[in-house]
Amino acid sequence: MSLLPTLTVKPLLYAIAVLALSLLLSNLGWWAHDSSLGLQRDMADASRDVAVANLRVANTEKQVWKNKSDELALANLAGQKTIGTLQLELKAAQGEKRRLQAEGERAIAAAQAAVADADRTLKDFIDRYARQLSNPDCAGALNVVQRACPALEGY
Repeated sequence: MSLLPTLTVKPLLYAIAVLALSLLLSNLGWWAHDSSLGLQRDMADASRDVAVANLRVANTEKQVWKNKSDELALANLAGQKTIGTLQLELKAAQGEKRRLQAEGERAIAAAQAAVADADRTLKDFIDRYARQLSNPDCAGALNVVQRACPALEGY
């Protein structure tokens, strides 16, 4: 063999081996990179699925709160209607109280007038009785009546 093929074939074989080894290492690198990209894609898909599930949960919670808000709004309307009814009843009861109070005051005034009239009548009777006691004929008649009916004594 000649020196030229020996000098060129061996380095060429080494160069081909180095290139093949670098190609193999490059393919291994790209395979590892593809695997990591696949993992990243799977993680992104899982994150997206979690985000979609969280969105559904948030939408469900939002709907629940809207329903609760609607229920509270209805309860508020019912409360306002009840308050309105109670205010009308209160006004009616206050009017009735004023009417009864005025009627009671009139009844008290009538009773006081009747008491005053009875007091005047009694005073007139006592005054006439006292005047008649000074009349000897009337005093004697009263003594006879008191002896005949002791229950009338003291009048």
